[in-house]
Amino acid sequence: MNRVFLDLSPEESAIIALALAEGEQIQWALEETENQCQLCGYFIGDFQKSWETLRKQIPLLSGKIPLCEVIEERDWQSEYKKFLAPFNIGPLHIIPNWYRDIYSVPDHQFGIYLDAEMAFGTGAHETTKLCLARLVDYQHLFKNSMFLKKMIDVGCGSGILSIAAAKLGFGNIYGFDRDPDAVKISQKNAQQNETTISFAEADINGGLLGLQADFIAPNILAPDLIAHASLLVNTVKQYGMLSLSGILREELESVQNVFTPLVKRHWNCSISNAKTMGQWVEISYVRT
Repeated sequence: MNRVFLDLSPEESAIIALALAEGEQIQWALEETENQCQLCGYFIGDFQKSWETLRKQIPLLSGKIPLCEVIEERDWQSEYKKFLAPFNIGPLHIIPNWYRDIYSVPDHQFGIYLDAEMAFGTGAHETTKLCLARLVDYQHLFKNSMFLKKMIDVGCGSGILSIAAAKLGFGNIYGFDRDPDAVKISQKNAQQNETTISFAEADINGGLLGLQADFIAPNILAPDLIAHASLLVNTVKQYGMLSLSGILREELESVQNVFTPLVKRHWNCSISNAKTMGQWVEISYVRT
């Protein structure tokens, strides 16, 4: 087994983490310690083709050359698990499968069990945590009518936001992703969490065309949010929430400059609120 790795600065790791979270290259993940963050991949045999594909998808990696070391299979399993541990956002407990029998979910709270093999879909990235927190906020607002609410997961990745929505009581949940592997993984995770969710392979235009929902969760890159701003705004029902994540702190003003005028133009009234975590920001617009 080959472990391929590249040391990253905090700024580089933040940008690459979100790109990986989109699910395009599931062989790669970030591994963090107190002193260092590395982009890592584990391969049996050659890794060059996968690396070249990743470099094309993430321009920041252009010109960089990773290192490679040979490790034993048992070491890979141990190293991999060190970076994945349960965590909770309010009543939502995100649990890798190998903790299923040893992690106790408190009464009246919800366990979400994820495929242990898929590092990109653990939900541990700040952008996903911010979306999970916003789902909890929405559930607090509409606790008695959640079964009437529809949620759309834009760029579903591993399906974690869709599954969280199901656990919180949304009656209708739809997720889509342009990556067919992400759709398969989302379906697998939904099944093992005993949730009923509809997933499809689609881009943003195809996935949202003609639809409306009470909660829209696009956890994608800021340029993609801006490019599809009008469609996203017009997909939100009255009293619905648009939760925009995947935004770096320095990108917030640019995103607001596009979305705020659109919201004012298309909605009678709205409330906006931002949450921050590390270098990332989530901003929500509520259609009142």
